[in-house]
Amino acid sequence: MRDLPSLKSLRAFEAAARNGSLTAAADELCIGQGAISHQIRILEEHLGLRVFVRKQHGVELTPEGGLLYASCQRAFDDLEGVVQHIRPRVSGKILRVRVGPFFSMKVIAPRISEFLAANPGVQLHLSHLETITAGTGPADVTIAYCLQPPAGRFARKLLRERLVPVCGRELFQKAEDKQALLSGNRLHYRGLQEWQSWIASSGLALPRSHQDLIFDDQHIILEAVKEGQGVALIDRTMVEHELKTGQICLVHDHFYEPAETYQFVCQEELLRTKPVTKSFLNWLIAEIEERERRSAGPGG
Repeated sequence: MRDLPSLKSLRAFEAAARNGSLTAAADELCIGQGAISHQIRILEEHLGLRVFVRKQHGVELTPEGGLLYASCQRAFDDLEGVVQHIRPRVSGKILRVRVGPFFSMKVIAPRISEFLAANPGVQLHLSHLETITAGTGPADVTIAYCLQPPAGRFARKLLRERLVPVCGRELFQKAEDKQALLSGNRLHYRGLQEWQSWIASSGLALPRSHQDLIFDDQHIILEAVKEGQGVALIDRTMVEHELKTGQICLVHDHFYEPAETYQFVCQEELLRTKPVTKSFLNWLIAEIEERERRSAGPGG
């Protein structure tokens, strides 16, 4: 029997090492940051040594971790090449996309029928799972939320968020002082940093919030906003429908742009060998540009 760590822990390690961040690795693999940390601990316990040094803004490989990362890259690249080689030709009409559920729900799902109608016979498999199953297969494309795209792969920026504060309609209507809402209950995605950056860039002198509620699921944050539980920062293009229909209200029009962006990531050769990959990329670009145009238009 081979004395090897689990594949799940190696995949978590490789993604964290490549991105230099546990958070970015979690976004790429569509799991929580806690799950990434857990897999890294399992790996380090198996090896009996540390593979990362934790820094304030990410992680840094130890010398031993650097050796393991180089080996993982070679092994995974070799596996991916073999899989692409042996995959049946019919897979040219199948595009497997690993993507976060919120991006999938807000950007892809609402108008995906238009893409499918323009590309008859294509099967689009959207996966929000970390693990590969017989039903999902390995991903051709990853929609990654990251600072820097993975080295050695084709990457195209799709969307840079413009985070604005929003709250539920009833909460907005009851508030006599709209700015005071910004110091009520603040809803956070994974940490406090985005709100701190929004306040700093706004120039507003705001007191501390009444309550800080932290979530690791953007769907839950949006539902909490609708139910009047507080104010959250959400990309404006992602909640265009909710703003337009009055389910939520814009508390302040100042926006903050995080350094991370949504990136379309795949093997570069896939753009040549599987034309549906480029078609899907072009559709995504056009869809996002149209959303941004509508959001910036009159009454947007």
